[in-house]
Amino acid sequence: MAPTFEIAGGTVTGQAHVAAGRNNQDAFSWELTGAGLVAVVCDGCGSSPHSEVGAKLGAQLITRAAARRLASDCDPAELLEQVRLELLGRLRLLAIGLAGGRPGFKGGEPFARAVLDYLLFTVVGAVVTPRWATTFSLGDGLAVLNGERLQLGPFPGNEPPYLAYSLLSTGTSERTFELLRQVPADEACSLLLATDGAVELEPLAARATDGRAVPVGPLSQFWTEDRFFANRDMVRRRLAIISRGSRGGLLSDDTTVVAVRRRGDAS
Repeated sequence: MAPTFEIAGGTVTGQAHVAAGRNNQDAFSWELTGAGLVAVVCDGCGSSPHSEVGAKLGAQLITRAAARRLASDCDPAELLEQVRLELLGRLRLLAIGLAGGRPGFKGGEPFARAVLDYLLFTVVGAVVTPRWATTFSLGDGLAVLNGERLQLGPFPGNEPPYLAYSLLSTGTSERTFELLRQVPADEACSLLLATDGAVELEPLAARATDGRAVPVGPLSQFWTEDRFFANRDMVRRRLAIISRGSRGGLLSDDTTVVAVRRRGDAS
């Protein structure tokens, strides 16, 4: 299935983070194999000091865990639950290591501090197997399947249901992946996954960038325009141009976009 799809992605640090001297807390990853594809964007918790660590690790761990299961015959819910449990197991081991080998579940203990400081991140993803294509999430962001847009969040108190909270609570508070949209695999023509910073892009579509006559443009540019798939750095470049498009910047938050399209289909 790998030759069937092409994929592109990029991320840019939000102007508010640049002004505060903070890192980009977003991350993205994908796996494109003969059995299908997995793509994920993650956004670290803004109030945690090192959440970019969890976002980067989480994106990689999710895509690899899901990619190993692409050829299986399980349904989307089962596949994603297997991925979630594997991810939680790996994050728990990481938190124990960060805590000096001392697991615990109270807020003041080293294990909990490791989870809260490093491992809180949201997830927006897509999986395409030989039989089906689905988008999924845990937290806020944006998912578009075949042009159908779904904004996720914001959540009350700006507190998304971070996956790693499950490491600090009982099973009654488990955070699970939410299935968003699903179609047969041969009907999947385009996908876009984005962190919540991309929501700022839409009202800016008609606005000129960097004093030029060229407008920001719609989100659909990322899956319809060939340039983003011809140059692997073009998504990042476009986001960077948009971000610095005026005094103070147009994108205040970290913004990450991953676009997928079926080869020969720019719809």
